[in-house]
Amino acid sequence: MNAHNANRRGFLKRASSLALVPALPMIPGMAQAAGSEVIVGTWGGDYQNLLQQHIEPIVAKDGIKVVYDTGNATARNTKLKAERNSRRGSMDVPILGDLDMYDASAADVFIPVSEKLVPNLANVIDTFKTAYSIPHIFSAMVLVYNKEKVPGGLISFKDTLDPKYKGRVAFSDILFNFNTLFVGLSEGGKGDSFEPGYKFLRQLKGNQPKVFPSNEAVAAAFKSGEIWIACMWKARALQWRDAGLPLEFVIPEEGAIPVTFEAAVPKNSRNQENAWKYMNALLDPEGQVHFARSMGYAPTVKNATLPADLQGRVGFSETELARIHPYDLEKLASQRAASLDFWNKEFKAGL
Repeated sequence: MNAHNANRRGFLKRASSLALVPALPMIPGMAQAAGSEVIVGTWGGDYQNLLQQHIEPIVAKDGIKVVYDTGNATARNTKLKAERNSRRGSMDVPILGDLDMYDASAADVFIPVSEKLVPNLANVIDTFKTAYSIPHIFSAMVLVYNKEKVPGGLISFKDTLDPKYKGRVAFSDILFNFNTLFVGLSEGGKGDSFEPGYKFLRQLKGNQPKVFPSNEAVAAAFKSGEIWIACMWKARALQWRDAGLPLEFVIPEEGAIPVTFEAAVPKNSRNQENAWKYMNALLDPEGQVHFARSMGYAPTVKNATLPADLQGRVGFSETELARIHPYDLEKLASQRAASLDFWNKEFKAGL
């Protein structure tokens, strides 16, 4: 297992000792010279909004205009591999979850990262370092629930099989791999196979769960009362609760899985110099603190100091840390295609 699969509990502990720095001022729009852009592949929605608010101003100082290539992670990963033999790729900085990024790296599409190219890499916590990407933000998946509709809370994944939750349990379609791994913990999953997740999802399908196209769509369904329970990143649950939704979340007794959202530079990037500057900006400590405060994700750099109140929100207790299970990226990468087939053709079909 490579170093990227190391248990991330050390990071979470160290994050608690990381002082809040002043927010970056917004930089006014400026005229762009030819070749001054960087194309960033991302999901859109809240994540892109925060990139625009807190990362764009950093690279704007160098006259770089950011253009977004928005879509889901599967399409982005497929595009990277399909274009690997092209002289000019369509993205300069693709952003992906760790599992998808590892999968793309196995196709040899990325330029190796180094501190010479990305100076802020020197501050990255060692357990998050890879040879092919930089880690942007971190969180873990939890069970999120409407505390008014589920007043007793939840203990286990298997609570969602109760008929009283028929039609009230939800997933975000774009998180299919993570959803499958997460629920698979209830069937003895060890983070090296999607099969336990298939077993649980086959049971849950009889309770008519719902699948929404995006994380934002899940939030809208919580707001309307259409759903009461969902698998989601703790960071998102914090964001939605701050927006006024009556939500709580729990790491079920079976445990949780972590996730790191990463960025890389393809070998056929059209604007490599700008791409490296954007990568460096993603690791800027001020931007990382903004993401923690606005979106609930924990920093991946040692110099992004969080105040105690913020660390208490985005961090995890010792008891929770003991139930966060890292997964084997190498073993899972070879199963991604089968996982997507199961999700689309067996689980989602007919819901």
